[in-house]
Amino acid sequence: HGAASHEKREKSILFCPSGCSSSHAAVKWECSAIIDDGTGQCKLYAERESALLLLGGSLDVASIENGAWESDGGVFFQPSLPASSHAMESIKDATIKARRCVVETKRNKRIKIHYKDLPSAFSLLPAGAKAEYLLHKHCRQWYQHNHHLRMDLFCRCKPLSEHVTSVNQTEIQVAKAWIAKVGLNFGTAPTASLPPLKLTLEDACLASEETYDDTTTGWNLLKNI
Repeated sequence: HGAASHEKREKSILFCPSGCSSSHAAVKWECSAIIDDGTGQCKLYAERESALLLLGGSLDVASIENGAWESDGGVFFQPSLPASSHAMESIKDATIKARRCVVETKRNKRIKIHYKDLPSAFSLLPAGAKAEYLLHKHCRQWYQHNHHLRMDLFCRCKPLSEHVTSVNQTEIQVAKAWIAKVGLNFGTAPTASLPPLKLTLEDACLASEETYDDTTTGWNLLKNI
């Protein structure tokens, strides 16, 4: 993995504008998401090892990084967007080539090749398209099978704006139940909304036992650090 990664760096179309040697370069992983609980928004951001921690251990990191060295725009995944047109065209071309190999093998009786030894469409993809395919496949399958997992996230928190010094006082609509009467009374209640925040992920772990109260669990974890 180390030798292959070094070779990819040496042959990469990417370069540092300051003229640094490629031996000091590395692929940078990043994840981000917008979180909104109704009282405020924050942007959760993770990079490098923290980003890989969120993406899960089954990710083929080596193959995706190899493709990243050949992609001047990087390798991206967004849940609301399909794969890039370049990746889709590459998959289409590779599929046609793989089918052509099967047809030619069937026609040529003198060539005895087992079908499992024929190239797959995936193996014929260029490194960049292969990386994008692997990232999309992993992220969509991981969410499908693991979105119910609870994780404790340890973050550094700060306002997105340096000029914010306090929370914003506001009011929200609430429904109050009457004990003596049947029905609801709608009104407003004072509250505070948080300014836009930036959470930078430092570490994460699977949440403690479901039977524990969330608040108690969080404080117990912090005391053990």
